[in-house]
Amino acid sequence: MFDDIIFLAKGGLTAYHGPVKKVEEYFAGIGIPVPDRVNPPDHFIDILEGLVKPNEGVTYQQLPVRWMIHNGYPVPPDMLHYANEISASSSSNVNHAIKGADDAADQSFADEFWEDMKSNVQLHKDHIEATFLSTKDLSGRRTPGVGRQYRYYLGRYEIL
Repeated sequence: MFDDIIFLAKGGLTAYHGPVKKVEEYFAGIGIPVPDRVNPPDHFIDILEGLVKPNEGVTYQQLPVRWMIHNGYPVPPDMLHYANEISASSSSNVNHAIKGADDAADQSFADEFWEDMKSNVQLHKDHIEATFLSTKDLSGRRTPGVGRQYRYYLGRYEIL
């Protein structure tokens, strides 16, 4: 019934987001196959909630980090210890994601200041556009007051 699905881990972190047809393939690829006669979404949700223990080497806390690594996103510094746990089992994509997170942590003050400046300019631009480019009601209608509306209401029921 659905084309895409999103699984969120504890804390609202994405553990999978993509086509429904590839969910089982993705989780089987990281070592979480679906047992026979089990509804796959229920199985994955139980794992994400920590109710069911996945196979050796995979924990439910690692699933958002595994998704970040799978997509090539940089791993946040507070989650690097999960990436290090994952890198103990495999080494190709994980080391690249950890390196990207280290580069982000070494960002200079000038880069941060420039990004902040661009963000503030964009916010001011959006505010100015919202203020001056909003369309006005040109219909010329005037809404009757509460008393007149009540009178119209009573007038409809007196005729019946």
